[in-house]
Amino acid sequence: MAKKIVPKKNIEPVLVDVKKPNFNYEHLEKFEKIDLTKIPQKKKSRFSVFKKTVLVIFLIGLVGVLSFVGITFANLRQMKDMVSKSGSEIVRNFSSSVGALKNFEPQTASTYLEENTKSLANINDLIQKGIGQTVFDTVSNFIPIVKEAFGLVGQVSNLNMKFLDLTNAVGDLEKNGFQYFRNDGKSLIADLEKIHDSIQYLNSQAENIKNTTSYLKSMSSFFGNLDTSVGNDYLKYSSELYGLDNVLSSLINLLNSSTPKHIVILFQNPAEIRPGGGFIGSYADITIQNGQMQNMDVRDIYDPDGQLALNIVPPEELQATTPNWGARDSNWFFDFPTSAKTAINFLDASKMYSDKNIRFDALIGININVVNSLLDITGPIDIPGYMTVNSSNFLEEVQKETESGSDKAAGQPKKILQVLAPILMEKLSSLSSDQKTSLINALKTRLDKKDIMFYSTDPVIENYLDSADLNGAVYNLPDGFWGSYLAVVNANVAGGKSDAFVSENVNAKVDMDVNGNTFTNLGITRTHTGNTQKDSWWKATNNDFIQIFTEPNSTLVDIEGNDIRKKYNTLDYANSTYAINPDLAAIQSNEVFLSNFNTWQRSEFGKNVYGTWLMTKAGTTRTLTVRYQSHYNSKILMPGQKYTFIFEKQSGVDASLDLTINAPFKYYWLESNSPVFTYHSDDPDKRTIITLTLGYQSE
Repeated sequence: MAKKIVPKKNIEPVLVDVKKPNFNYEHLEKFEKIDLTKIPQKKKSRFSVFKKTVLVIFLIGLVGVLSFVGITFANLRQMKDMVSKSGSEIVRNFSSSVGALKNFEPQTASTYLEENTKSLANINDLIQKGIGQTVFDTVSNFIPIVKEAFGLVGQVSNLNMKFLDLTNAVGDLEKNGFQYFRNDGKSLIADLEKIHDSIQYLNSQAENIKNTTSYLKSMSSFFGNLDTSVGNDYLKYSSELYGLDNVLSSLINLLNSSTPKHIVILFQNPAEIRPGGGFIGSYADITIQNGQMQNMDVRDIYDPDGQLALNIVPPEELQATTPNWGARDSNWFFDFPTSAKTAINFLDASKMYSDKNIRFDALIGININVVNSLLDITGPIDIPGYMTVNSSNFLEEVQKETESGSDKAAGQPKKILQVLAPILMEKLSSLSSDQKTSLINALKTRLDKKDIMFYSTDPVIENYLDSADLNGAVYNLPDGFWGSYLAVVNANVAGGKSDAFVSENVNAKVDMDVNGNTFTNLGITRTHTGNTQKDSWWKATNNDFIQIFTEPNSTLVDIEGNDIRKKYNTLDYANSTYAINPDLAAIQSNEVFLSNFNTWQRSEFGKNVYGTWLMTKAGTTRTLTVRYQSHYNSKILMPGQKYTFIFEKQSGVDASLDLTINAPFKYYWLESNSPVFTYHSDDPDKRTIITLTLGYQSE
């Protein structure tokens, strides 16, 4: 069949069924012309290769980012797990090390801190090595809290190292401090300065760490525990650290002075007891310069008293035995800082020192229990020309020599102590490591028993000694105090050395009414066994002026068993040139004699005090019975309220304590789960504080 030829005029670029009149179709020719003789093909985009490349790069990047994020969070989780796992132990070790250092146990504290050093090093290694550092650097740019968190780990590491330096310096002082003091002042000062620097750093860093942990504590249990621990310990010990920082500056200035400084050690003999300790028969003048001891001069207390130009009225109870007050009787106050200040004033005033412009900067009071403890460690000491002494015979042999030996006839009754002192010092300088540990433990015990007390004329040092309870000060009752305070204070006046063979028991029974008022029955029993001895000074009648210190609102109800001793003033002090000690005058100015009880009542160191005499002959037992009550106006008792009983020990007196406290009607003590609480101690520490909680017996 022949092909039909179609006219070209019917083929136009734009096909329409019906053309619109007067419409210009020419402008539509921009559309593509289609060649119907060819198969249509999809046009390739000129951007397709670029898009594929971008897509591939995007997918690879996405996988990389996801992988990096996965690795990041895996490492962060690993870090967090390690921090959390080690954190609790680090916090416990910090708290334990603080407690150990406060208990004078630097080696134990160092052990805890060395464990922390290992744990903190492991955490830092994870951050700094390999991917850990990369992860940390990258993530911390986007998540600042991560940087804060691991920055804190570094702060804690530095704090731990500085704390370790502190404990090592304290440990070195414990082991070698005495030897440094005698022969190596530079090392002593170096340790003290290291402690001083460490404490300054700890003060600043602890506060910074506390601020950071407050911000981070919700991030991890470690930071929460650290915030609690640092917060509690920092608040608890910060004032002590600041106080210690200040006192170290003053102590370093005192010890490292280029001019001689003088410290007096009072040897108090409890065989003749006095309120502040034992009778001061002898003392040592320690000269210090450039961080170490330059000289130790042991003397009889009557040497400076014999050159005392002052005329001071003695306490009334001593006026029958001495017309003039001196350093020998200066520890008449139960409050040891007051006794120590009085002793230094007398020594400074003696021409023996005033003519040389010597003034004493500090004082240490020790009694024979301290010397016995030293002899327990060194073992027996042979005193050339005298005898061999040990902890069992020291008091007996030395007392015999000073009372009736050849040195007394020559006018040097304390010469034996001058010979013994350097020998004992040399023994203490050459102790073995185990013996040094025993020495530290023995000194801790003597401090706890009030056998060692310190005083300084520097107010900064003295304030620290007071806050650390090292100065033998009378306890200050807090405002709003509800409870009982008791101290039994003895003073042997012309009773020989009989206290060496007198035992004492203090028995207190406290009853309480529903208004919180207390009624106390006190029994003080003293037994004198000196009759078994042959020497007269042991067998002398124990003439005891006994004072009962009570809470300030007490009222005496009755007293039985006491003796009457008349005062024999040898001088008319009122019409003489004698001066009056201001501390003694303040006490005696408020004194009242209760004639119906033959007892003096006065206010002393914030306490109400009853004073009377109790004479106990050798081979006998005497009991003084005292009854007093204390009113607490408008006291409303409620379950959960705290009652406190405080017993304060006298230095040099070994007295047992028996205590019974009865709760008010229908109440009981939670601590004993009973209306009655009892306590007994054969050898109380310097201060016994018992806090009881009221419970109510329901019907």
